[in-house]
Amino acid sequence: MKVLLTLNEASKKYEGREILTDVSLTISQGDCIIIRGNNGSGKSTMLRMVSGLIPLTSGQRLLEHTNLVIGYTPDRLSKLRMTSTEYLTHMGRISGMTRKELKERIRELHDLFCLEQSDQLKMSHFSKGMLQKTNVMQAMIKTPDLLVLDEPFSGLDKESTGHLLHSLKKIKDEGTSILAAVHDPLLASQLESNTYWIHQGRLSKESMHTSSEKKVVYFELEGSIDLDVVDYLLDFYPDITYKRSQIGYMLITFMYKDYSSFLPEFINKGGEIVSLTRKELGS
Repeated sequence: MKVLLTLNEASKKYEGREILTDVSLTISQGDCIIIRGNNGSGKSTMLRMVSGLIPLTSGQRLLEHTNLVIGYTPDRLSKLRMTSTEYLTHMGRISGMTRKELKERIRELHDLFCLEQSDQLKMSHFSKGMLQKTNVMQAMIKTPDLLVLDEPFSGLDKESTGHLLHSLKKIKDEGTSILAAVHDPLLASQLESNTYWIHQGRLSKESMHTSSEKKVVYFELEGSIDLDVVDYLLDFYPDITYKRSQIGYMLITFMYKDYSSFLPEFINKGGEIVSLTRKELGS
């Protein structure tokens, strides 16, 4: 496959502190690459380096051609007082697109992400799922060769996560390369991808499908709790996902590492547990 972009021994320092050290990565057409690591490990810094938003302290960033289109989504999008159409039109005009091109492209993107194109509903009233869809849409306003996503699933319920996963798979099938920081191993496993880890500032490759990989343990909790409390919990446990079960209870998925702190917090906030199931992913 055609190589689009290469990082060659790229390093980044902030105020004398080395965040990333000698990072080398090649991204080819059609690739889907997942970057994982602990909070503060340098994932967002690496995505901004790849996107060309920040300079390297040392090393090289090489593009296949100068007209390479890279779409970038930050980890969150502000609730702006404009419609999604107005916002996407503004972003498209910045990219040099004509109004005629934009009208058709904005309609295509709303259809792709199953987001209603409203002339009245402002982004200030959007749900987290609607905002995240718009966030990815602005990165795709000019069809990108490479789509760079910083925690695209953070804070989404299961339904919104499923819709976004479906859209990303379709984008990949159409030839766009994807580079994404994804914290949740359950979601990372659902994208056909190569996974890299950042640890102590260095990037290393690790297959998600090797027999030596440890099992990922998580829990599914079925119970009742106020939706506003779920939003509150998401600020402290960004890995959790949730949806309504068929019998009306809330079905919440959370990771093993959060078990000892999440359950007391859930109960203290008025949550009632109907069932709790331990599950595993991996070999």
